Amino acid sequence: MISLPVLDTSPQRPVYAQGPRHLSSVRLLRISVTDRCNLRCIYCMPDEGVEWMAPQKDLLTADDIEAVVSAAVHIGIRHVKLTGGEPTIRSDIVEIAQRLTRLGIGDLSLTTNALRLDRLARPLRLAGVDRLTVSCDSLRADRYETITHGGDIEQFWRGVRAAHEVGFTRLKVNVVVMRGINDDEVADFALLATEYPWSIRFIEYMPLGDSVLTGIDPNQPTIGNEEIKERIAERVGPLTSVERHREVGVGPASVFTFEGARGRVGFISAMSQPFCETCNRLRLTAIGQLRSCLFDGGEVDLIPALRPTPDPEHIVRLFGECVALRPETHSHRGNRAMSQIGG
Repeated sequence: MISLPVLDTSPQRPVYAQGPRHLSSVRLLRISVTDRCNLRCIYCMPDEGVEWMAPQKDLLTADDIEAVVSAAVHIGIRHVKLTGGEPTIRSDIVEIAQRLTRLGIGDLSLTTNALRLDRLARPLRLAGVDRLTVSCDSLRADRYETITHGGDIEQFWRGVRAAHEVGFTRLKVNVVVMRGINDDEVADFALLATEYPWSIRFIEYMPLGDSVLTGIDPNQPTIGNEEIKERIAERVGPLTSVERHREVGVGPASVFTFEGARGRVGFISAMSQPFCETCNRLRLTAIGQLRSCLFDGGEVDLIPALRPTPDPEHIVRLFGECVALRPETHSHRGNRAMSQIGG
């Protein structure tokens, strides 16, 4: 058996994984509006929590975010995703969405744990958010509470129902699959696609920062998506590949359907099948650091180009510097917690 490039901990890197290093390759900007969250998911934060990146007053302002996205639109980026931490805990998230919509973005989406959507789904829709991605790693109330350190699955479903009622009907549902923790639920999640027109996306567990999964073999938390596909197919029947352009957004998921499905299932295989050579995104942290890679950083500080007065040309130059820093392929473990970099 050939050792997969990231599951293999040796320093070797596959020669094919040459991440695109030109601005023309960037199609999506992910913006973390806060590193704070109302949950503490086990794969996102260590048990003792994380040190906040900066005081709230030092986070990017709505003006800062608007200036960055305005420059991004100028160079052709039309897909923007707002994320966190948990973006809905930021008091001005609706205002931010309104501002970005006015810039002429073609696709504005938001990733959330859905716990505040019962109040915010309608305002976000009216503000111009096109799509929602919700995160849920167990359908069992007790397990959901354990994984999230106190989350309420019923509150999650209230948020989802509110999103449906205002027109967010084609949700994407992100499931981080962890061996020995929730991998026995993958077929149950896939069956949601028979009830709803959703894309259920299975994400291989990615070790980031100081987060460590407890109670399982620490060397085997990642379960490859090929194994997950086999488990799902045993339950729902053969999976048929869907052409990528038929799936909204520009994410890295490989998408499939199956007989009787209203929705789809997708697989994001950052560990077993790195997609560095086709990476099309940059990530902006809540304190203004533009990152070329989820795992390895390649950070460029945008603050000097934003304050005291935004300099659009300087912002664009820094975008170019950042994308040139992409690694050939990402490392075995990311250098920051997920909550700090926005996923």
